[in-house]
Amino acid sequence: MYCSRFSTRYGAGIVYATDYGVVKVDIPNLCSPDATHDFLQLSNPSSDLTAKTAHLLERFFSGERIDFRTVPVVLDGLPPFHHKVLNATRKLLYGDISTYGRIADECGSPLAARAVGGALAANPVPVIIPCHRVVAADGRLTGFSAPGGKDTKWKLLEMEGAEFKGVLVVTRPAVLNRIPVL
Repeated sequence: MYCSRFSTRYGAGIVYATDYGVVKVDIPNLCSPDATHDFLQLSNPSSDLTAKTAHLLERFFSGERIDFRTVPVVLDGLPPFHHKVLNATRKLLYGDISTYGRIADECGSPLAARAVGGALAANPVPVIIPCHRVVAADGRLTGFSAPGGKDTKWKLLEMEGAEFKGVLVVTRPAVLNRIPVL
């Protein structure tokens, strides 16, 4: 296992990878900056993959449009439905927003919006697989398992230029229909 730290104005995060791909990303709490990872001594060495991914994450958190779809990811140990959901979600581009129901449709399970939420809650690589870009059908921000929860999700969407009407995210059907499934 390899790991690299990345720094953001919100605090530090850590990327973990094997020789085959990124297996975990710890992102900082965007709403309550915490220095927990800033001074943490990493016990594992870095690799080219963790160093490059950490650099991409730093650029993303500084406001740059980054496409993480080419970063290799390992999702071992997750059920097949989770793989489908995470792979469909990974196709969302910077600034795109989808819904749990739309992802369920794309995965061939139109009645599984709640199961999509469960799969996204188990996402080990937030931002690389952009689960923050998935909202409720009415535009509400529902759960987010990264530090800071829904507030961090809000900040990530805001960073990407999402349009809000009060507490609701504005979704555009054209964007929702663009996601092809693997």
